[in-house]
Amino acid sequence: MLELRLRKRLKNFDLNLALSAPKGITALFGPSGAGKSMTLACVAGLAQPDAGRIVLNGEVLFDADRNINRSPQRRWVGYVMQDYLLFPHMTVAQNIAFGLTRRSRAEKKDIVADALRRIGLAGFERRLPAELSGGQQQRVALARTLVTNPRMLLLDEPFSALDESTRARLHRDVLRLRAELDIPILFVTHNLAEAYRLADNIAVLEAGHLLQFGPPETVIYHPTSRTIAKLTGGSNFFKGRVVAHSPAETVLQVGQVQLVAPPAPVRAEAVVGLSIRAERVMLIRKDGPGGRRENQVQGHIVNELTDGFNYTLFLRLDDGRRLQKGGYDLEIKLPAYVYERLGIAHEKRWAVTIKRRAIHIF
Repeated sequence: MLELRLRKRLKNFDLNLALSAPKGITALFGPSGAGKSMTLACVAGLAQPDAGRIVLNGEVLFDADRNINRSPQRRWVGYVMQDYLLFPHMTVAQNIAFGLTRRSRAEKKDIVADALRRIGLAGFERRLPAELSGGQQQRVALARTLVTNPRMLLLDEPFSALDESTRARLHRDVLRLRAELDIPILFVTHNLAEAYRLADNIAVLEAGHLLQFGPPETVIYHPTSRTIAKLTGGSNFFKGRVVAHSPAETVLQVGQVQLVAPPAPVRAEAVVGLSIRAERVMLIRKDGPGGRRENQVQGHIVNELTDGFNYTLFLRLDDGRRLQKGGYDLEIKLPAYVYERLGIAHEKRWAVTIKRRAIHIF
């Protein structure tokens, strides 16, 4: 368990963070300049907080009040950065063995061989870093850290410069290591899909402050504020008035439409904020069974974007049934194969259903 409470004055804001990270992967997620990398540097001992306390497995690494500040070498923390920092004149074996002190040559050889086997680079002992791909260099950097048996692992955007297929392989390596190591792992990323895929918990940071902490599905689908919803990919935001509420449901007047949402601790007539994730808005198949669906509305697709794999549609509802003023009401995301199967390129008028569980009230 890592427990930290730190404050450090930075150029544009104060990093003021309190966080408890259990064993497993905790992703520090947020925009560039949120204080994620500085947090790792403080934990590793490469930067000194102005105030606070850092405790790892009950051992105090830093305490401003007690004047305790262990050197990086005495913190037993492994640190892997985006820049691999391999020694270019050393072989792979020499790079991995660099941190192995007080070991015999035979011990180092066995440890390096085992590390190379674990990262899938057996037989690469004599190669230089320049002879390796980016993914292979990253594996060597990870192996160099792991052979020191760290009590905690810090990963500072280690995959951001890699191609998708290499990144996917390294993701699998990290998930396997999570199970083997059984230590806290702090993982810095601004890639939401990566955080969701790898993390046991996500800590959302902005301007040096922790906004929300919890399992990925909680942070993404139950954000505690509009700011967090936007940071985690939310796109449909509205204001609504509470028409009625009960232990079973909340009825909201949103623009010219009444929507039924999950129960929430709100009072009648209160004005609340709500969000609807774009991937949770469902188009109703024209050849499907009849009958009205939950929170059904209809309109025209007035614009669309695609990256080749997914489509983002912009739906403007019929007059008199608008959710908001402007060029469109709802943003909808769906996979390319669904877009093609439904023939959306040729049919722009659609009815959609917004399941109540897709509506999140702030």
